[in-house]
Formats: sequence, C-alpha cells, structure tokens
Amino acid sequence: MTTDPEATAPPAGAAGSLAGHSVVYLVGTALQGLGILLILPFATRLLGDAEYGKVATALVVVQMVGTIAAAGLPQVILREYHRGLDGPTAARALAGTMTLLAVGLAVVGVATGAVLAAAGRADLGEWTLVVAASAALTVVVAGQALSRARLRPFEFLGLAVAATVVAHLAGLVAAQSDRSGRTYLTAYTAALVLAALAAVAVGRPLLPGAARERTRAGIRLAAPLLPHAVAMLALLMGDVLLVNVFLGQAAAGAYQVALQLANMPFVLAVALFNAWSPLVLSHPVERRWDWTARTASPLVLVVGGGAAGVALLGPWLVRLMAPDFPQRPMWTSLGLITLVSIVYMVYQGASLAVLDRERTSRLAVAAAGAVVVLVVLAASFAGSTGLAGVAGAKAVAYLVLMALTVEAARRLTTLRFDRWLWGGAAAAAALSIAGATLPSSGAGAVVRLVLVALVVAAGLALAPRVLRGLRG
Repeated sequence: MTTDPEATAPPAGAAGSLAGHSVVYLVGTALQGLGILLILPFATRLLGDAEYGKVATALVVVQMVGTIAAAGLPQVILREYHRGLDGPTAARALAGTMTLLAVGLAVVGVATGAVLAAAGRADLGEWTLVVAASAALTVVVAGQALSRARLRPFEFLGLAVAATVVAHLAGLVAAQSDRSGRTYLTAYTAALVLAALAAVAVGRPLLPGAARERTRAGIRLAAPLLPHAVAMLALLMGDVLLVNVFLGQAAAGAYQVALQLANMPFVLAVALFNAWSPLVLSHPVERRWDWTARTASPLVLVVGGGAAGVALLGPWLVRLMAPDFPQRPMWTSLGLITLVSIVYMVYQGASLAVLDRERTSRLAVAAAGAVVVLVVLAASFAGSTGLAGVAGAKAVAYLVLMALTVEAARRLTTLRFDRWLWGGAAAAAALSIAGATLPSSGAGAVVRLVLVALVVAAGLALAPRVLRGLRG
C-alpha cells in the first residue's frame, strides 16, 4: 500500500466545496484571459505589426512544442488521480514524467539548434529562447494538472497567471528600452522559467519509478493523445502560422490581435471545463452521462451568450486594442472565430465520454481530420478573402471536430445532448455570424447594440435555469 499522504486524504469532496472550486476556476481563468488583453494594446502599439507578428509567430511555436512535450499526459493525470488509493502517487509520477520530458526537450533542442547554427541555418539565440520557453511551459502544465486533480484552484490560478500575464508583462517592460520582438521574447522566457520552478515546488512531482506500473499504463493511455494534442494546438494556433504563410507577417500580427479578442469566450469555455471535468469524472458511473448532458446545456448557453456579445461588439473592441491595424478584416475575423468557443464547449463534454471509455484514438482521429479541413480551406480562401477566409476555415474545422467527437461519444456511452443545448448553440452561432457581417456604423451599429441588449436580456431571463443546471 502506498505511503503517499495524499492517498490517505478523504475523497475530494463535498458538493459545496466542489461548487466553490468551480467558481474560483471560472473567475480565475477568465481573469487570466482578460489580463492578457490588458497588455495586448500596449504591445501592439509598442512593437508595431511587423515586430508583434514575430512575437505572435514565436508564441505559437512555443505552445505547439510545449504540447508535444506534454505528450497528452495532463488529461491522464486528472483521470488517474481519482482512481484508487494510489491514484495521487500515480498522478505525481506522471507529472514527474512530464518534467523529465521537458528537460530532455531542452537538451535535445539546444543541441539541435547548435548544429543548425553552425551550418548557418538558424539563429542559436532565438532558437534557444523558443526551446527554453517550450520546456518551461511543459513543466507549468504538469503543475497545473496536479492542482486541478487536487481541487486546488488557487494554485492553478497562480501558475496560470505567472505563465501568461506576468510573463507577457515582463516582455512588455523589457521592450520599453528596445522595441524588438527578440527582447520581448527574452524577458517572456525568463519569466516562464521562473513559473516552471514554482510549478515544481507546488506540485512536488515524483520520479516515474514511484508508481512504475501505473505510470506505464498512463503513458499507454496518453499515447494516442499525443497526436491529438498536436492537432488541437494546430487548430488553436495554427491559423496564425497559416496567415503568416499565405498573407505575410504583418497580417499575422493583425490576425493574432483578432484571435486574442475572439478568445475571450473561448477562455470562458476553458474555465468552465476546468471546473466541470473533475466533477464529471468523479460522478457515479451509473448517473455520470445523464448528469453531464443536463449540465452541458447551461454551460453552452453561457459560452454562446459570451461569444455573441464579443462578436457584436467586435468593431469597437478592435478599435480599442489596435487602432492603427486594418479594422474591417480584423473584426470580421473576430466574429467568425467566436463560433469556435460555442462548438468547443460541446466538444469538451463529448471528449470526456470518449476519454473515460479509454478510446483516445477516436479523439486523435477527429482532431487530425479537423486540421486537414483547416489547412485545405485556409489555402483555398486566404488569397481571395484574406483574414476572414482563414477565420472561417478555423470555425468549420472546429465544427468537424465537434461532430466527429459527439458521434463517437454517442456510440461509446449513453451521453445524449438535449434540444436546449443544440437550440442555444444555433442561436448563438447566428448572432456571431451577424457580428461578423453587419456594418460597424450607421444602422448597422444600432442593430449591433440592440442585439447586444437582447443577448443581455435573454441571459438575465435564463439565469435561474442556468444556475440550476450548474448546480447539477
């Protein structure tokens, strides 16, 4: 029997405690996203579209490489923590595996960069920054996974803010003296490394040998999640790289601003999922999927209302954040990208069912298919419709991802989403499309404000049902 003190702790908790944790996850993750947005207008003004485009492209690479290094293990850590008395030990050993992968990534990455630099094919300084930031992000994600599993939302929040808001703020301060993307990235990476050290101190990961068999089983379960994680990052941020390839670096900087704004409801969806997923996976098996279906509907309504509001207010948000950037292409793209958050909330519920049945290969196939759709549609429409073409491709790709995953969940479990969910999602999507297409001045501006008022009124009217649903 394990001697891990966490394994002898009482089961993570009472309904009231879980509800309180959910509120902290929701508010904390939302504040994390808003904090980044507070920094964004200063960064765009300070660096300009070209230098900010370099930063945006580098950050996409950091996120993608960090996810590859994580190897799909964060989801498995959450799942394994709640399985048996030795679950906490197994989860910490899996987190230790992630940390070792990060160290290995750093060593191999720097060595590869040195070889390429000697051949004149890479800048070793910039290469090292990307490698170090990617490795540090992997360690932070391991610490966050343990915090979620332990139902310690304030630890999760602290690591999240340190790795995002604080890191970007460090880059912004450093760039005051040298307005270059490289200076920004140097300070950003240094702050991210400090956040990684904090994650190790908080999470206390173990070596894989502390739970050898459970670690091996967790790695086997996570293996299909590796291509899935890569594909999900390609969906989340690969569109910035596609804009860079098809439309240039300045366009990538403008698109990144629109993406950050459109991601406000996406941040809300992630926050809700961070609170919701432990409750789903710790729910009694015989009632798990009925409860999931009931609670999914109000979550989709909340996210859909946020998406519609951001899309309709898009022209004013873009003007506030980046007044010197191209306005119409940005807020049109913003409106289309908000569709992603709606379908992503539905996808997350279905993905939990597939994960719980240990059919993670289904998730990998769905995500890979969605990436193919994204690349093909972006290549087809970027030249003729610019930023909006790539944004539309992203929305369609996520729709494909959702459809394939919902169908897999339907075949594997009893999970069935109700008409409230689909009706609310369709109404929110229609409003987001209106936000992408309505004029931003004259009668169009009036219609936008009227629709925003209607969204707020509908939210207030549905609030009692939403609250009942969130309480389960």
